[in-house]
Parts: sequence; structure tokens; C-alpha cells
Amino acid sequence: MSLPKEPRQLMINLMYLVLTALLAMNVSSEILNAFKIIGKSIVRSNNAAEVRNTAVSADFQEYIDNPKTQEEKRKKVSDALLLANQVNDKTKSLITILQGYKDQIVQAAGGLVENGEIRRIDDLDAGTKVMIEEKNGPKMLQELKTFKDEIAGLVPSNDSIMVGAGIGNNKVIYDQLPLTFDMEKTDLNPDGDWSFGNFHMSPSIANVTLIDKYISDVRSCQTIALDNIWSLATGEHHKEVHTTPRPFNDYIIMVSADNSFVLPGEKYHARVVMGAYNKKLNNLSFVVNGKTITPVDGVADFTDIAPTTPGPRNVTVTASFNDTIAGTKTVQRRTIQLEKPAQYFVGEAQASIALDKMNVLYVGLDNPITFAVSGIPGGNVSYTSDNCNLTKAAGVNKYTVAVTKPGGTASISLKGKRADGIEQTFGPFTYRIKRVPPPYPSIAGKSGGAIGANELKVQEAVFAKLIDFVYELDFPVVSFTMTLQPKRGEAEEASSNTMYLTGPKANPSIAALMAKIKINDRVYFENIRAKAPDGIRNIGSVNFIINN
Repeated sequence: MSLPKEPRQLMINLMYLVLTALLAMNVSSEILNAFKIIGKSIVRSNNAAEVRNTAVSADFQEYIDNPKTQEEKRKKVSDALLLANQVNDKTKSLITILQGYKDQIVQAAGGLVENGEIRRIDDLDAGTKVMIEEKNGPKMLQELKTFKDEIAGLVPSNDSIMVGAGIGNNKVIYDQLPLTFDMEKTDLNPDGDWSFGNFHMSPSIANVTLIDKYISDVRSCQTIALDNIWSLATGEHHKEVHTTPRPFNDYIIMVSADNSFVLPGEKYHARVVMGAYNKKLNNLSFVVNGKTITPVDGVADFTDIAPTTPGPRNVTVTASFNDTIAGTKTVQRRTIQLEKPAQYFVGEAQASIALDKMNVLYVGLDNPITFAVSGIPGGNVSYTSDNCNLTKAAGVNKYTVAVTKPGGTASISLKGKRADGIEQTFGPFTYRIKRVPPPYPSIAGKSGGAIGANELKVQEAVFAKLIDFVYELDFPVVSFTMTLQPKRGEAEEASSNTMYLTGPKANPSIAALMAKIKINDRVYFENIRAKAPDGIRNIGSVNFIINN
């Protein structure tokens, strides 16, 4: 793989490389904002390259039209112009295709807002959908490879005749072109798939900036091809439209933190770099919260011990470095400061368990709970319990609790592993154990009193109801006895092993008594038993006087 020789392309490649590395560590707002800034810088650079290459192409025609040009040389440059036009046409065609991929990713990320920025710059699915699921990534890779082959093949092998060398026949030029396609193999990408490595689960702003970077590579290929064709045709090196002795003009400080929420005594760790990145930047140093740090390969490691007082803590950064004034050989010492301090939050070491119903565990029920420890991810929290069993439910750290022994209390303790590897224990949290309160029997929505004969005769069953309880529970009645005391005559009694008073499911003897009910009779429903979560319960009786 060859490194680009021109400062502009080297700067772009280095900036994108460091941003991608930081992205793998932490997708922070600072890094997303840095992608926006670098992306705009790349677009401006691409526009400048387009202007430069257009000027080079115009110089071919100007050379041909110059009356002082010798006829032999005019014929040679005319042939070279045909090659240059092919280079320009292929460049324009490929950039249009790449711009189309950008537009698709932008649309998948919600389109553009009024200020022209992507609506969801942190969208991790847009690039994956467009470039991997819709298979545009392999197409883009093949288009870039074809372009590199064709552009190298358009440059003549020597200055004897202005005819392209042909695909695969100009290795010298091919090796100079900055387009590279190597992809490192990782655990997530064991095959080194180019599309997966570049676009999988990467923010939309990073995807768009990457394509802009490839557009920049394409423009650089165009520049190299045009310059070589010009030199071979005229015997001269083309004059540079823009010259600058330094690799970049704009700078930004970026702070990438491992974690933005720490506990007292826990380490806050951040990496601080320059946005327009150059690891060989002369005499670069950072001052972070008053502490001078000398970076290694342009990256400074900063560690801060969180104070005991909870609350936000700012991280201020100043960078100093030697820089060459554009257009001169004069070196000056520059100092710039992070515009907005980075910030992390110091929290208190607290834990809580939230019962989804109420602060009591009920016998016989699956009591839903959710627990968490502040500052510790859910996957790093474990528990122990006494007098209860926990069963995993759907959701992060959601469980159901079943009491193992009625009466007394149950307890749950939590253990969490912090980001710095230290384990911390919380609890035990103790809870009262209670039985579900008894329901009351009901017939016709009443618990007794006066009722009409016809109203009672049409009732289907005896019900058990629970008033104002946090759980929605059913208490099916399993048995009862019924006594009919007429105004005159002997009382009659019947038993039932179901809840039904009438209908095909009712005990025949119960149905017969229900049919005999008359005005001024008394009806007693006693020994009513219902099935509760903790077993069969006797829930009382319902007594009626037939008043009409």
C-alpha cells in the first residue's frame, strides 16, 4: 500500500483514520461533531481539487491553441487531451455514483434538516441498511477498483506516443494512486469484509464522511493522472495551483472518555487529540485541567480521580504546537483551547430495587421486581436472596420473586462490578411477606340483603371478588351450601362442588332449590370456598330476603 504524497490527501487520510479509531472507543457528541467538521473540510478540499483539475484540463487546450507551440508538440498534446478528457469523464461518473450512495444513507437517516445537516447523525442503521443489506458496499468497492485500474491504464507508459498503457500495464502509476482497499480482520469481521468493516453499525455522519474521503481519493487519482499525462506530453511538470507548506489549516481538540459517569474514588479516563490530526506535529503538548501532558504519537492519556462530592466535573484542554504560517517558511508557536469543556458526572454509590406493584412480597404470587445499581451496567449486577426465589423475566434486570416460606421477611442483596473492575455490594434489602387478602362472596353484585325473586333466579353463579388490590387476580369458587327457608314450611338444603347456581353446569339439587324461591322466603349461601394463590379459603356467606 502506498501513502499519498500530496499534503492534502495525507491530511485527509490521517484525520479520518484517527476519527475512526476514536469512534471504535466511544461514540460521543464531540466525536460526532468532529466528523461534521472534518467532513466539511474534506468537501471544501474536494471542491478545491476539482477547481485545480479543471484548470489543468484547460491548460491542455491553451497549450494547443498557443501559436508558438510547435506542430509536433501540438499533435502530441492534442492526443494527451483525449486521454485527459477520459480521465475527467471517468472521475465525474464515479463521483456521481458515490454521491448517490451518500444521498441514500442521508435519506435512511431521516434526510436533511433546514441547516443542511443530517437529521440523525448518530443513526447506526442507515449505513448498514444501504451499504450492506442492500449490497451497495460490494458494488462501491468494485467501482473503485475498476476506476483505479482504468485511470492507471489511461496514463502512457512513456513519452514517445500519447496512448494509454492499458489496464494492468502501468504499475508505476497504479502504485501512486491513493485508493486502497485493505481491510483488517477482526473478531467481528474475521474475513476482512470491506463493506462490513467500513459501514456496519457506524453512525451515518461517519459513513457520509467516509464516502467523502473516497471522493477525495478519486480526485487525487484524477490529479496524479492529469499531471503525469501533462508531463509526458509537454516534458514539463505542471505548475501547482495551490501550495502550502503545512499539512492542514484548521484544528479541533477532541476528548474521548471511556465513561462519563463515575463513582467516588473511581477513575475517569479520557483521550485527548487534535481533530486535524498529525501524529508528527512538532512539539505538541496538552494542558488538561492544569496538568501538562506530552502525547505519544499525537494522543494524550488523561486520568482524573473523581472527587467525593457528587456533581458535574469539567475537563478543560489547551493545546500548544509549532505551526508553519501558510505560504511562508516562518514557524510560530500556536495555542488553542477546547471551545466547550468536556464533562463527566460524579454520582453517589447508591442502589435501589423497585417493586413493580408495591413494597410487599405476597405468598403464592410471582411478584415482579426491577433492580439496578447507579453507574453500573445491568449486565454487571448479580444478586443473592433469602426466603425467596428469583426467576428472570423479560427486560434488563427484571425478575419475578416467589416467596419460599409464608410469614416473616425475605431479603435480596446486590453486587455490581464498576467500570474500573472493583466489585461493590449493596443491601440486603428486606421485604415483608404477606398473604393475599381474602375476597368477599358476591351474587348479583351484592353481598346480601333484600333482592327480588326473579332477579335471584336468573343469577348464574357465586363469585369471589377482591376490592382495591394491586394485582388482578381470579378467585374461582369451588363449593358452597344453599339453604332455602320458605315463609311457611321446613327448610331445604343442597350442596354444590361448583360455582354455578343455574344452567347446565349447576348441581341439579341447587337448580331445583333456585326454582322454588318465592316472595318472603329467606335464602342462605354458606361455607363458600374459593381457590386463592396460597390454597383453598372459606370466604364466608351471602344471605338474602326475597322482597318481591
